[in-house]
Amino acid sequence: MSTQEPTGFHQQLNIKPETYWLYILSNSKPSGPLYLGDTECLTSRMEEHRLGLRRDYAHYHRLDRLVYFEVWHDQEKFIARLRRVRNWPRDMRLLLIESLNPDWEDLLPQFLMEHRAQAMTPVSPNIEERAA
Repeated sequence: MSTQEPTGFHQQLNIKPETYWLYILSNSKPSGPLYLGDTECLTSRMEEHRLGLRRDYAHYHRLDRLVYFEVWHDQEKFIARLRRVRNWPRDMRLLLIESLNPDWEDLLPQFLMEHRAQAMTPVSPNIEERAA
């Protein structure tokens, strides 16, 4: 999937387009609980989870492993995807995670490295949504 942005607009102003993240947290056990979240800034949200600043389901079940994420730049498509995944049964969510992360690795270190690298490069005019 991709969205078309005005060529060069964001580069000229050095403004990043809106970003929406769908993410799933777990603990070290694939059979353990899952937390489906959404945010506009995954790095700060993960910091909140890791530091225990959010007193939510993830905090009380000690879900600190980022096992899946998707990035979107079209809010309407993001909301539709979020609603769809929220209505899925657990088995479908497990299949989603295992399709891209079969070993249930913590994707946060990989994400942070990619995020730092992208922060150092200019914004691309062709933005694509992608999954973990």
